[in-house]
Amino acid sequence: MNLLNYSHSIPSLFIMSGRLYQKNIIPILFLTATLIAPAFLIGFAEWGETESILFFLSVHLLEGAITLGVIGKAFGSYFPSLGILRAFRSPLFLGAIHVAILQYLLFITGVIGLRLAFPFSILLVSLWLVGLLLTSMAQPVFIVEGVRGMRAMVRSIRLARGDLSRVFVVVVISTIMQFFVFALLFTLFMPDLNLNIDPNDNEALPFNLSEILSDPGIHLAIRWTQYLASLLFYPFASLLTCLLYFDLAQRQQVLNVDQLAKFSNQLFRTPLAGTAESASPAAEEVIEPTDVEILDPDPSEEDKDK
Repeated sequence: MNLLNYSHSIPSLFIMSGRLYQKNIIPILFLTATLIAPAFLIGFAEWGETESILFFLSVHLLEGAITLGVIGKAFGSYFPSLGILRAFRSPLFLGAIHVAILQYLLFITGVIGLRLAFPFSILLVSLWLVGLLLTSMAQPVFIVEGVRGMRAMVRSIRLARGDLSRVFVVVVISTIMQFFVFALLFTLFMPDLNLNIDPNDNEALPFNLSEILSDPGIHLAIRWTQYLASLLFYPFASLLTCLLYFDLAQRQQVLNVDQLAKFSNQLFRTPLAGTAESASPAAEEVIEPTDVEILDPDPSEEDKDK
């Protein structure tokens, strides 16, 4: 099955993402841990705001890194984690960070919308959710097409509008899976809370909820759950976003496989000779004839007398 120009169904997108994750789990986990490590280390300094911003940027940066890995895997024999980290020392890193910052600003807009009055909050949050859905492929767009900044966001919107139902189903299912993974991991780290709540005392409930949220054990459980979920689930979600992009791009006939082969060769030294085999589902079989009768177009005089 071709990684770049295969026509996926929605189930096959999830199946192929799972298989890629399973077969390349060690280099993918190494790449993920390397990208989220700065945010994790800053968390020990108790710089909450800085940690949350850096974590958000790292997660979206992972989408671009996974896209590079899929390209390298499509034309090579392994997932090039070290090659990706070397490539991110170039201006490619700055472009991916630029797109991630724009995605963060979009996220902050939705958070601000939650604090507005009723009619405006619903309107702004709705626009925010639609924006998150349509710009979900901005990182693959930047990596593959080289479209920077706001143009990458706009390009993702145009690409998603070409098959909005497919994008909606994939993103919603992925988000639901993420919530399940987060809830499952959170139960593993959830501390034992000894709360004396009287079921008939309604006024005590808000106080106890506030006490729970300010509990250091809860904060620690949320932190460990956040990083474990990012380590275990976010690479799968990034693979899913990447394959969704390639699926939509080839359906809309905007994918240049030969150009991607040159790009992969430049970054990861993958062979250019395998481009034709990687780009086509199956090579045509050439059958050579075994017994061929050679006809002489200029017969001799002896043949003419006969």
